[in-house]
Amino acid sequence: MTESEFLKIIKEEIEKNLDSKKYKVKTNENLLYKVTVNENFQYEPSNPSTPRRGYYSFQTDILITQQTNDLPLVVIEIKYRGFTTHDILTYSTKAQKHKEVFPFIRYGLLVGGTEKITNKFFIHNVGFDFAFAQNEPKINSSGTELIEIIKCQIENAEMILDVFINKNQTKSFNTKVIIEKI
Repeated sequence: MTESEFLKIIKEEIEKNLDSKKYKVKTNENLLYKVTVNENFQYEPSNPSTPRRGYYSFQTDILITQQTNDLPLVVIEIKYRGFTTHDILTYSTKAQKHKEVFPFIRYGLLVGGTEKITNKFFIHNVGFDFAFAQNEPKINSSGTELIEIIKCQIENAEMILDVFINKNQTKSFNTKVIIEKI
């Protein structure tokens, strides 16, 4: 199996397990990482709702958005049969750049074809909110952990987004780290 085949199956599995009235699951979508003001005091890109690769946007593997307005909530980068230190440094930095534009977005790494996240993830990660190793792309009744993590990340994104939309006066913010050992 290739990374792109794994990606296609995972996308379909995620779609089957999310409410299609509330969320869209997309692949290979571009997502803004920067908005600037030019010499004429105009925003660049001028139309941030249609980002293009090479114009202040990076391509994502899986992007979960709100159905109503395409607002990005969760990004999942896919690696198959492991990952390198370079992968973590690169995608973790991309996650941080995307969060500068969308501070509520949750960012994850899904490693297919293996059953473990190696220590280099913890050593080099600065931008990922979650990581998951899934040997097989199909999600069966006993393998719903990934879906539960994604649903939790969507909920986290929506809670943080609510703070920005409603200008909430928040009493606390707490991130809980959950690690399942092999």
